Amino acid sequence: RILDMEADLRRAIYAEAFEPFYQPVVRLGSADRVGAEALLRWRHEQRGILAPGAFLDVGEESGLIEQIDWLMYARVIADMTCHRMPGYVAINVSPRHFRAPDFASRLLGLLEAADVAPSRLRIEITEVALLDDAPRTSEALNLLRRHGILAQLDDFGTGFSALSYLHRFPIASLKIDRSFVAGLDGEGRNESVAVIRAIVALANSLGIEIIAEGVETPRQRERLLDLGCTYAQGFLFGKPEALVLPGN
Repeated sequence: RILDMEADLRRAIYAEAFEPFYQPVVRLGSADRVGAEALLRWRHEQRGILAPGAFLDVGEESGLIEQIDWLMYARVIADMTCHRMPGYVAINVSPRHFRAPDFASRLLGLLEAADVAPSRLRIEITEVALLDDAPRTSEALNLLRRHGILAQLDDFGTGFSALSYLHRFPIASLKIDRSFVAGLDGEGRNESVAVIRAIVALANSLGIEIIAEGVETPRQRERLLDLGCTYAQGFLFGKPEALVLPGN
């Protein structure tokens, strides 16, 4: 099965069968759209639309995920040139990309070739990227920041090391992990409230934006507003969807 999946991935790369689905990021109080996250999807010939969970492990093990990512980045930037997309678009960047010395310059080159302002693009990284090769990651993030590309730290609150690194890296936004947002409706409400309150206080002290992930209910929205969260993303505001060209 793994060998078949790897062969399928290679064919899909050749056919450029990967595409972004966009989920809106909104201002929590008004629900006005401020941007979107581009989420990887594979339009498989037999199995239909596949989320990364169905193929990411094989992609990582085989090393094909880097080719897939660059196809995605090019597709996102192309979408930004032919669609009216309010606000910014955030792309997910795995730690392995920061091991390449030309990652930042290559990404900036794609934007320049498409005549897209770098300030319209953001990158999402995880704590692992900060810890994997801190000097090289810091250099790449600072180069991108100087050109207007902001960095967002994804799944914040699930790790244990990033607190000591926040002041060393140019992080513009923290994304509160969906597990804490879901906990606002469950038995662990008090624990989730305590964690979110602490994250909001930390972010405010550092001048960093807060985005709550996985918001699905009006009650979660109300509690997040009470806790001081400014931005949100989740099914309550919109599911990930493919863009459709006008007239199609």
